Formats: sequence, structure tokens, C-alpha cells
Amino acid sequence: MTLQELAARYPDWVIWRGATENGPGSWYATRRGTSLSTAQFNAGMAQTVSGDNAAALGAGLQRQCEIACGLIEDER
Repeated sequence: MTLQELAARYPDWVIWRGATENGPGSWYATRRGTSLSTAQFNAGMAQTVSGDNAAALGAGLQRQCEIACGLIEDER
């Protein structure tokens, strides 16, 4: 998965790739224009997610979606 594909799939996140002295580094995503509540943090949501590669970041972002969906279900 490319950076562009991740950005298209997760539009509520700003996604970028870090850099090291040796070239490209880990992948990162931070929530776009939102701050999480204490309840959201306690449920496992994160303001920023990272992964060693695109697949790992994608898995982390998917997990964040699953946690958010679980919170919505709990509110019903």
C-alpha cells in the first residue's frame, strides 16, 4: 500500500513517512483537526499511530477504526 492509498482510505488522518540518515523511515499518521476525549484515550484510541511499514500503519489505522466503532456501539 502506498502513502497515497493510505491517505485516500483514511481521509481523517494526516499520513507521512519519516526520514533517517539512511533514507526513508517509519510511517506515521495523526488525526486531522480533532482531539480525543479521556474516554476515547481510555478505550485505546490514539492521536498518532506509527508503523515500521505501510502495512503495519494500515493495520494500526484499521484498529483505530475498530475501537471507534466499538465506542459508537457502546453508546447505543
